[in-house]
Amino acid sequence: MTLTIYPANNGDSFLVEIKDTIILIDGGYVDTYKNHVKPKLFELAKENKKISHLIVTHIDNDHISGIIKFIEENEKNSIIEITNIWHNSFRHINCIDDNLIFKGKPLSRLVINYTLKEENNTVEKNISAVQGSTLASLIHKYQHSWNSEFNENAISTDNELEIKISEDIHIKILSPNNDKLKDLKKYWKKELFKKGFSSDSDLSDFNEDAFEYILSLEKERRRLQKKKVSSSTLFNIEEFLNEPFVEDDTATNGSSISFIIVFKNTQLLFLADSHPTVIINSLKKHYKQEEFPLQFDLIKVSHHGSKNNTSVELLNYIDSDKFVFSTNGLTHNHPDNETIARIVCRKTKFIRNLYFNYNLDSIECFKNKSFETKFNYKIIESSNLPLKIDFKSDE
Repeated sequence: MTLTIYPANNGDSFLVEIKDTIILIDGGYVDTYKNHVKPKLFELAKENKKISHLIVTHIDNDHISGIIKFIEENEKNSIIEITNIWHNSFRHINCIDDNLIFKGKPLSRLVINYTLKEENNTVEKNISAVQGSTLASLIHKYQHSWNSEFNENAISTDNELEIKISEDIHIKILSPNNDKLKDLKKYWKKELFKKGFSSDSDLSDFNEDAFEYILSLEKERRRLQKKKVSSSTLFNIEEFLNEPFVEDDTATNGSSISFIIVFKNTQLLFLADSHPTVIINSLKKHYKQEEFPLQFDLIKVSHHGSKNNTSVELLNYIDSDKFVFSTNGLTHNHPDNETIARIVCRKTKFIRNLYFNYNLDSIECFKNKSFETKFNYKIIESSNLPLKIDFKSDE
């Protein structure tokens, strides 16, 4: 079992290989796909392998731009065959009752200026000048198997908690739940109202485009520039624990598909950009109280290490000797020092390895041998290249 962590700028892209089962999770930016994901997919196809599951966790440019380009280029499986796609879009939440009904301009008058982002952010190709060019529309156009294991309904813990992939592999769903999907739909409706459009939600390819476009515009609240703390500066890591926790409230992040991939005795936890309270509640559905804290073989930290997505309470339920941070540190100044401190300041008898897919100046203060010894952690950085981690599972 191998996990490859791709350099995706401030986004996410991961590949899980379990014998002949291939799971691609998000696609980062277009350059992530072109430079790293696409060559690997050609390689897998030559080995007569196919993607068992393509999981697109939520609508956000730093997660889906590369996937849009992949689906666009992969017409008739010209690169590699895809067996299943997991992705929640307009058609999957349209049936959720949000009690928001209002009149306005017809949605067909919405001007869509959706951009497909390159990794270096210097080129933004307008992909929606032509109707039906968004991810959802492309999945529908090329007739991929879409949420079929959920009876083509939304991927939600209220629909299915666990999906069996094979005799040895299953996926435990942690997020979203229907409440988070309702929040997503309400955000969409409120944005329509602000722009003067009707709440009319007749399903069409254009509605898919409009839905994806409007959600892609949701921004995090403006973050203050993080104060640089050099490794030579005297400071106390534990002081970061005094920062009060305020949970992320963005609707798109809350709609993230988060899950545990289980292969025999190996468990990998992928938190996407999820909200911790939802994860805690779902973990309680999957495991007994006496099993906590759960020891995972790897945890992909939520939302690139944002302090608003990893709470001390969540960390009371989960732990691992491998934590993955996927970010180049730009745009939103991730990861936050508070998140790293919350992870490493817990007492442990084992070394916590913190994996970063870029060399980050912002974590220099944690690259301190005395701190690493005191708190029993180790920092592992990749020089902007794919980072591979191998796991051994008992037969």
